[in-house]
Amino acid sequence: MDEKDIEMLLAIQKTHSITHAAELLFINQSSLSKRLQILERRLHAKLVSRTNQGVQFTPAGEATLQTAIEINKLNSDLQETLATDELEVRGTLNLGCSINYAQYELPALLVAFQKQYPKVRLNITIDYSRTIYQRLLANDAIDVGIIRGEFKGPLRKIPISTEAINLICQKSSDADKLQELPFIQRKTDYHFQDEMNDWLTEHQLSVLTHQTITVNNLTSCVEFVRHGLGWAIVPDIALHNFDGYHQALQLNQHAFTRTTYLMAKANTLNLPVVDAFYEVLMRERQQNKKA
Repeated sequence: MDEKDIEMLLAIQKTHSITHAAELLFINQSSLSKRLQILERRLHAKLVSRTNQGVQFTPAGEATLQTAIEINKLNSDLQETLATDELEVRGTLNLGCSINYAQYELPALLVAFQKQYPKVRLNITIDYSRTIYQRLLANDAIDVGIIRGEFKGPLRKIPISTEAINLICQKSSDADKLQELPFIQRKTDYHFQDEMNDWLTEHQLSVLTHQTITVNNLTSCVEFVRHGLGWAIVPDIALHNFDGYHQALQLNQHAFTRTTYLMAKANTLNLPVVDAFYEVLMRERQQNKKA
């Protein structure tokens, strides 16, 4: 299995489509199908099957894919190791990042990182924190993750920031009549959802007399509140341009907060490219605090 075979398998895993995988690799569908058939003949096994949900890996395909992922990781690690002998950090930063951090913080951070380390290639995956965490555990094309919230497990985690959790509504008078207004809730991780439920229970709001509106992201949640459609519980990260009423909350007589972590397996944190990224990340955090 050569490098092109590995790229093909990873593209199929990412897209679940021969057509889209070919587009991702900038080749035509016929060439990709032919390469897949050649690999199947060489391995004497059928690797994929077509279903209503798209292209799926067979058991033999899953085993081959895992080998491809491991080889790709070894190649990446080798590049990082060889780069340690040079003055410039180079290689690939395989970064997974939570959706909210990616929207509000990551772009400026990557600009600063690329300015200092132009030889590093960026491979960025943006998804829910739980998904990024699971992919880190599975060695699934992500070396280091920026993850919001609490996840227990074997990964090393370094706190990046801790922010307040806020009650927000369009105007201050709305805070006195929460039972009469819709609660705008959003999809989040289980731990934070449990904490929100505890806060609602603590303030006799666990059973709301008005409707609840559910949205799928933090930005929509804040925009709904901005337009007077209800109230919400959100972290500081979402309040950059919010001009309504907001109040930092307490939970169980302590500040209600949410922490963002840099997470990775212990050996990955020693890679030069990961160490360089952490250095830039923390420097940018300090500069933002002073600004």
